[in-house]
Amino acid sequence: MAQMVEKKRKRQSNGVQTPSKKVDTGILKVTHSSSTDPNARPIIASTPGCTAPSIPFEAYRNESSTLLHSTKHPRLDYTALPTPATSPLSHYIAVYDPATQTLDLTPAQHVTLRSTLRSETQQVENSNRERTIGKQREILGETFGTKKAKKAIASKTVNAITKGGNAQGKPNDVETAILGSVAVKAAHIKTEEEEAEAALAAKPIPKPNLKAERVEDVYDLEILIPLSDQRLVQVKDWQDNALADIPMDFSNRMTAFRVSEIAKAGEYTKLKALGYLNALLEFHEALAPAGRGGKKVPKKEVLVKKMSTYPETLIDSVRRRFAAGNELNKFQQDYLYTHICALALYIDNYTVEMSNLKDDLKLENKQLGQYFSELGCRISPPTEKEREVWKLTKAMASATKVAKLKLPLEFPRARAGRRR
Repeated sequence: MAQMVEKKRKRQSNGVQTPSKKVDTGILKVTHSSSTDPNARPIIASTPGCTAPSIPFEAYRNESSTLLHSTKHPRLDYTALPTPATSPLSHYIAVYDPATQTLDLTPAQHVTLRSTLRSETQQVENSNRERTIGKQREILGETFGTKKAKKAIASKTVNAITKGGNAQGKPNDVETAILGSVAVKAAHIKTEEEEAEAALAAKPIPKPNLKAERVEDVYDLEILIPLSDQRLVQVKDWQDNALADIPMDFSNRMTAFRVSEIAKAGEYTKLKALGYLNALLEFHEALAPAGRGGKKVPKKEVLVKKMSTYPETLIDSVRRRFAAGNELNKFQQDYLYTHICALALYIDNYTVEMSNLKDDLKLENKQLGQYFSELGCRISPPTEKEREVWKLTKAMASATKVAKLKLPLEFPRARAGRRR
């Protein structure tokens, strides 16, 4: 029976030569250099907690090790102490020569570099002699005193740094070094005002002016309504209808109960603000529930139909400002609510009877009051005078809350975490 012999096919060449898998690595020669004099060996220094300065050092040698010391720095002394002889570690410096493929190992001494304030040693030596009865009392006060006593002693110490030192009241080298390091760190510490601004910037609220001297300047209208949107809000029809006593229909109580009075008073800017507020309320009304407590923005044609009294450009601007894509998460909903509340403050002269907004936004007094509080408002029941002006019965007044923006602003404090 004939046997079939299958020949191996050669791999087709692509014109590129592949290198051989065998590589000539050569032979690495390792040499060991040693010196009979240990003090002639190079030195390797570790610098924990400090940076090695570019200054000359004096070397002090004994039979087995070398110590380095320098006083060339303006305020610091540097000392490099040798590693104890009992250490199990050995240190080497390796030098590789690629030309001869030779690696030379040389034994080295290891030292640890530390820094100290120049007059610190002298202060330690003199401290026992300088401890008068008064200083001994301060030490006892710092150890066993009350918080008030400790604070007074600390204040005295801080003042001593700036006032003491020498007869001219200038700080000495140690105090200068301390004050210099404190100044560098203090430059990166935020002030209380900067920390407050940073905390408010992270919240879903309009940016307040914390330096405002009038309540009207806390939330600038250009912050609440961008100038490009202000131009798109048309209120001439509202003015004409109000002056002619023609009834106007609105889907929210906030606009319906204010438009005629504002238009007849000729407050054009405030009427524009009411027009933008009405747009935000209609936008809010068009939102549908979504997962995880979010809100869903309807399709563009549906939203345009529900906000038909506004130009499409303004509708798109509102959607982009308060929604991410087609949804509003919790942060974005809060951002929308606080803008609505801030506009209500502007329209109602910074004193808002909250019942209209409560019904329009379908929120409880407590939740709506929290949004006003985030803006720096105080929440309280109506006063007797306000009850008479708004014609509220006692029963109605007991269920009514009033938000007032006053200076100084009062923002909610950050909640502390629960103790475990």
